[in-house]
This record gives sequence, structure tokens and C-alpha cells, in this order.
Amino acid sequence: MTDRAWPRLVWRAAFAVALLALVAACAPPGGGGEEATVYRDTWGVPHIYAESAEAGLYASGWAMAEDRLSQLLENYLFGLGEYAAAFGPGNNDAWVRSDLESRMWDHYGTAKRHYEAKLNPELRRHLAAFIAGINDYVDEHPDEVPDWWGDRPVDVYMPVAFSRQFIWSWPAGQARSDLRAIGIEPSFDVDLRASNEIALAPDQTTFGAAALIIDPHLSWLGRHRYWELRLHAGDIHISGFATSGFPYVNLGHNEHVAWAHTTGGPDTADVYELTLDPEDPSRYLYDGEWRQLESRTVEVSVAGEAEPREATFWFSHHGPIVARRGDHAYAAALAYEEEIGYLESKYWFMVAKDYEGAAAALDVRQIMPQNVMIADTGGNIYYQRTGRVPIRPDGYDWSRPVDGSTSETEWLGIHPASELMSLLNPERGYMQNNNIGPDTMLVDSPLVPERYPAYLYNQPALYTHQRGAAAVALLEAKRAAGAKWSEEEIVELALNRSVYQFEPWVAELRRAQSAVSGRRMPKHAVVMSAILQWDGVVEPDSRGALAYFRWREALRGLAGDERMNEMTSRVNDYLELFREAPEPPGLRDEDLPLLVGAVDIAAEAYLSGPGGERPTFGDVFRVGRQDSNDEVSWPVGGGSLGEAGMATMRAVGFSPPRADGRRWGNRGQTSTEVVILSNPIRSYTQPPIGQSDRSDSPHYRDQAEKLFSVGAMKPSRFAREELLADGGKNVVSEMRLVYEPE
Repeated sequence: MTDRAWPRLVWRAAFAVALLALVAACAPPGGGGEEATVYRDTWGVPHIYAESAEAGLYASGWAMAEDRLSQLLENYLFGLGEYAAAFGPGNNDAWVRSDLESRMWDHYGTAKRHYEAKLNPELRRHLAAFIAGINDYVDEHPDEVPDWWGDRPVDVYMPVAFSRQFIWSWPAGQARSDLRAIGIEPSFDVDLRASNEIALAPDQTTFGAAALIIDPHLSWLGRHRYWELRLHAGDIHISGFATSGFPYVNLGHNEHVAWAHTTGGPDTADVYELTLDPEDPSRYLYDGEWRQLESRTVEVSVAGEAEPREATFWFSHHGPIVARRGDHAYAAALAYEEEIGYLESKYWFMVAKDYEGAAAALDVRQIMPQNVMIADTGGNIYYQRTGRVPIRPDGYDWSRPVDGSTSETEWLGIHPASELMSLLNPERGYMQNNNIGPDTMLVDSPLVPERYPAYLYNQPALYTHQRGAAAVALLEAKRAAGAKWSEEEIVELALNRSVYQFEPWVAELRRAQSAVSGRRMPKHAVVMSAILQWDGVVEPDSRGALAYFRWREALRGLAGDERMNEMTSRVNDYLELFREAPEPPGLRDEDLPLLVGAVDIAAEAYLSGPGGERPTFGDVFRVGRQDSNDEVSWPVGGGSLGEAGMATMRAVGFSPPRADGRRWGNRGQTSTEVVILSNPIRSYTQPPIGQSDRSDSPHYRDQAEKLFSVGAMKPSRFAREELLADGGKNVVSEMRLVYEPE
């Protein structure tokens, strides 16, 4: 059934025989129940059609389990705080720490406590249907259930707990920054996350409709990896990506609206400094009186260890104690501590009719701190710097721990979304936020820090970087030329592989070659020639891109980080479009020998690594499945090689060199979407690997080879008539499922 050589019609016939048994197994007595049809397209992506939302979500749970059962269950373990019990302590006890954090914040217990009160009946019906689909798949395929899961059923609290664990790094990371501001390195971990998003108004496009680029940058494997689907069920009509184990689409579009998120946002967490009683450190001072810290002891089982590990957490009324120093303790206060509504916010996105309806999803105040962009078929583009933001009293520096011994520092409530910074239909006709500040999202941005409280703005003035500045430069160049963006150009923009402001470095290298005397080795000339002929685009077949990388890598090694950063400030100006300033002065004469010496070092790495005497960027930098037991990979372009001054719009993070000298992509663009807000909507997607985690599936890594490696995107075929056009050539299987609500 998974043999790629089978003719499609034979495969479909064989599948249909098995399908009859499947329908019979899922159908209730008497033939009742709610039906759903699941089409799989040529990339293995499910397109689900059902009369009710519940039947559609049931089928979604089944299809997700079919593709990624192990990852789905692993994600639930993260929410439960039981990952180490299945997979051991992890490197430097990483999985033990993760479990302890989940237990400390009590993600699963909070989900159970608030499930009835905080989730409305409709959402609870959706969750029940989604979980039923997973459990029915498990019942039908018990041999696919990992041994570490056992025989327990999945319950409705697990996706809620996982949704809390999924968003927690954002506010927890803000608390961590507060501690670092006073020289304390916290014991809890946060994940590295980044993203791109760009919104274009109708007057900037050749087709006269808005467009949105949705481009999260996360790990390609593990809990943050997205699963692609189309779902048409009841009032839900969506295309996009969901995390494994999550019932709703995280990022994507419906028939009217598209939405994107990038990391950044207002401050949603604080740290309170507590004064402990020297005679009894289980007490802390508050308004002149001693209060008792509460404690909770938990046991964390670890695979391979005979006895569980025990840990005791201490809690103040502000939140859990996350650090101690002398007679002081530090309590983390997160605005999401008792919240479980991330799912609800995503539901309102999915059923929104326009940008205002999507903005109402932000009014729920359950999204982690984010830059959110929305575009609709009415031609609107909208931005909000969102999150669940406490109202703080004036007179305190909330970027550092504040005095927790007085009620004067207590939060005063939560800001409504209407008080957060937002921007609707800017005059320049575009917005981008590639993890930069609101004042560098576009030229002449009205979102400047002096207009907002520091904790709402939560970013240094004029903060940007190479990837963010590159986006504005491309958008402004098109605007200055009086040109408009075509559909094809927007796809290329999402995957842009050009290195912004590489030219000044090449000019400095030319100057160094002339100024620094000495004999040059033949290998030196090979690298110089490749760099000088390079067009600045990091294509897989580019020799110049690899030579430039080797040179900049060697230069940083010679100069050291501090000097290299100072040299960069003298060559590049990523704020040139945002403020009046003289051109960068260029390198000092004493820096020039380093540039020439770095070419000699680069030549050795360039010519002795993968690719032989004429190596290309793609000979070294690859895309494949890091979790496979083979060496199957393909060349890739673009990259997040900031250490070499090569952070392109197309973000790809790479592993350290393998034994053969190659570096495989393992993070970055994880579920890129381009949405054309015409009527009807058109969209394109590009994940980095494949839809299925089954190693025998044709969709195990087909998108790595046929899309990601070559820098292409596939049409989503969102509409049913588009999917079934041309005699059904876009469909490779069809399955009918029946959901019977309990």
C-alpha cells in the first residue's frame, strides 16, 4: 500500500477494500453517526469534509494519529510532565527539567481544574470528538502504540495541558530575562523561536487583493513541528498547520481571513523579589508581616533509573520560587498561570469573517506574547502586539525583579486588547515583523516607543537585524520603483535567499587585497575569485555563497566575537532606511590583514570539504530527516548563518558538521505559507520534510526533496473543486469515517 511504484488506480482499489472494514469498525449500530470524508492529496496532506465540526475534528484526530502517533503522544507527555519516564533524563537532564517545570506550573492539573468552567460547551464537544478520533485509531492499530505509552487512553485534558506547555516558553522567557538583569541565571529552560511575517495591501499587488506571508521558524522535529491539513466541517473551513496533538490550526487561513504570528510582544511576566525570614526561610515579608510559603513535593520517574527523583516546589502568592540568593527569593508571576484558553483563541481565528473577527480572537487574551498580523478578503491588513499583559503600577522598572514585599507592586488587572499597540492599513501599504521592533516594521512606522509604556512596547528603540532589514529593503525597493508584487514574486519573497548588505564586505576585501602586501597561494586566488563573482544569493549550486561563508567564518575565528561585532558596525548599517545617519566609516587599516588572512584559512576549508575542487553551498548544507537512520539528503539554499553575516529571509538553522563535513538543516522555516486574499482565497505551503513520520511512506521526506531543496511551494488546493479537478489527479486516497458522539 505504500509502494511508490504501484499505479495510483491499483493503490486506490487496494485501499478501498481495507476501507470497507474500517467504516464498519467505526460505524455505530444501526448505521447512525456523523460522516467525514478524508482525501489525501499527492503530498499526503488530508483534506477533510464533514457536515459537523465534531465529525471533521474526529477525522482530524484519526488522520493526525495515522501520520504522527508517536509525536502526538510525546507532546502529551510534555504537558503531563512525564517525558523523562519514557525517554530518560536527556542531555544534561533536559527532560527531567522539562518535566519539573510542567509539574511546577501544573499544566495538566490546571487543565482538569478549569476545563468545565473556562472552556465553553462547543469547544469541549470539539475536544471530545478530536480525542475520540485519536483513541479510535489507537484501538484499531494497537501495534502502532509505542511501548512507553502503555495502554491508557488519551483524555480531553491532555491537549489542553500540552497547549499550556507549548506557549509557556514565551512568558517564562520574559521572567528569565528579568532575572538575568540582576545577574541570576535561572534554573528553568526556554526554547529558541523566531519567525517572519509580511502583509501586503491590495494597492501593492498586481491582483488587487491583500496577501500574507506566514513563516514560523521552529525545530523541524519534536514538539514544535507542525502538521498540515485542510478542514471543511460545520462552520470551520481552514487550511494551515497544527502542532501534533492540538485540535485547531495554529497558523493559516479560512475563507475570509489569514493570520500569522512572530515571536516578540509586550511583557506578560514579572519576577518579584521576596525577603525571607532569616530565622525561618519558609516565610517571606509582605506588608510588614511574615507570610508562609506553601510547598508541593512531586516525584519524576526517569527511564533507566530504579527510583523516581523527588523535588519540592515553594510558592508565594505571586507565584513559584524560581531562584534564591542569600536571604532573598525570586517568585515568577506569569499572567497565564491559571489560563487554559489558547484553544479558544485559535477557534475564533478559524471562524472569523474579517480582520475584526480575527482581532476578537486576541480579545480573549490567551495568545502568548506575539506580533500578530491579519489580512482579509476585504483588503485590510492589521497588526497587534498582543499578549495577556498585566496592568502595572507606575514608578517601577518592570524589566527587573521588583519588590514583592509590598502590595504597592501588585498587578492592577489585565490590559484589554484595545489598549495594546496596533496598526490598521498603514499608508506605505505593507508591514513586516521578522522578530524586530514595532518602529522598524516599516519606514515611518507610527509605532514608536515614546507613545507607550515600556512594558507594552518591550523592545529597544530602532531594533532590527539583517533578516528584518532585508525585508524592508525589498519592500521599499519595489515601492520606490512604482511596481507591484505578483503572486509568483510573493512566493519568492517568502523564500528569498539573498544576503542583505554583503556588498560592503566584498568592497572591503578588495581594498584589503590591494593594501596588504605579501605572497598569495594559488588556493587564495580560487576563493577570492568565487567571492568576487558572487551575486549575493545563497543558492544550492552557488560556489560563491560557500566561499563567502568560509571566509566570513574564518574572519570571525581570527578576530574573535567582540572585535568582529565592532567591525560589523563599521561596515553594515541595518538602520539606513529608518533614520538619518552618515554612512558606516568602513574598516580600520589595522583590520585589513585579518581579511586577507581569513581568505587563506577559508581556502583550506573550502577545497578540502564536501564537493571536492569545485564545491557549492549545497554540497555542504543539506536538507533531510535528522531522525532517519540513513544519509539521504539534498542540497539546500538560504540560511540563518548570522555568525557569517548570512541571515537570509529564508531562515534555515543547521546542525554542526557531521562526520562527512556536511551540515543538515534542523530548524527554521517549518510551515511557510503564502496566502492570497482574493475571493476565493489561494494559498501555497512548504514544510521542510514530509507529512508522515512513517519511514515506509512516500510522504516521509518527499517535500524535502521536491520542495524545500529546490525552493518551491505547493498549492494548497483549499477549495474542494480545485482538489477534485482534472479527474481527481490531485487525490491519491479517499477514506470515510463515522463519528458517534457519546
